[in-house]
Amino acid sequence: MATNVFDGRQLTAARALAELTVIELAQAAGVTTRTINRLEIGGVTQTAPKKRHGHVSHYVWNKIVEALARLGVELVLEGEDYGSGRAQPTRLTPRIH
Repeated sequence: MATNVFDGRQLTAARALAELTVIELAQAAGVTTRTINRLEIGGVTQTAPKKRHGHVSHYVWNKIVEALARLGVELVLEGEDYGSGRAQPTRLTPRIH
């Protein structure tokens, strides 16, 4: 699996769309509030197959993404037809269902 890049502001926006607090998202995803806080304020972050300094593991990131999806908010890769309009196909943009 390729490394994905996301910006903490995207996670904050997705959490807001789901109308969740940091505590509620952490509980729904089964991670700590510190993890959510770190990702939201950390700026651009990469996911990696294994735990690495400066990265979040795919496992943890997927838990967060799946928790948001259960609440109707999907983080999707940006493309030419959707997203913020930047041509960076590895970036994620929140989308509500």
